[in-house]
Amino acid sequence: MTEPLDKDALTAGIARLVAGAHPVEIGAISDAELDANPALVKSMSVQPPRGTGTIRTIRIGGVDGPLDFQPCGGTHVANTAEIGSVVVTKIEKKSATTRRVVLGFA
Repeated sequence: MTEPLDKDALTAGIARLVAGAHPVEIGAISDAELDANPALVKSMSVQPPRGTGTIRTIRIGGVDGPLDFQPCGGTHVANTAEIGSVVVTKIEKKSATTRRVVLGFA
């Protein structure tokens, strides 16, 4: 059995990540590179746009290895500190092993 998620502990951890002002870098990979690395796509229901030969990527952090790296087509901040104060408002049980963490901005 896994430990239940704690809103206060998650909020504190997110605050540390945001305050770290980790850089957010935009890059690109080819369709073939994405096909060779399917674990880059972390969403079960949304796939990155394909068909142009290149797929936009976002890398958060990077000095000692990225905090996150994945395909993305959205808009982004230049660094994590631009996000501001984030609070975990709700934790929803979606299945026996899956939780949805809902965030709000203070």
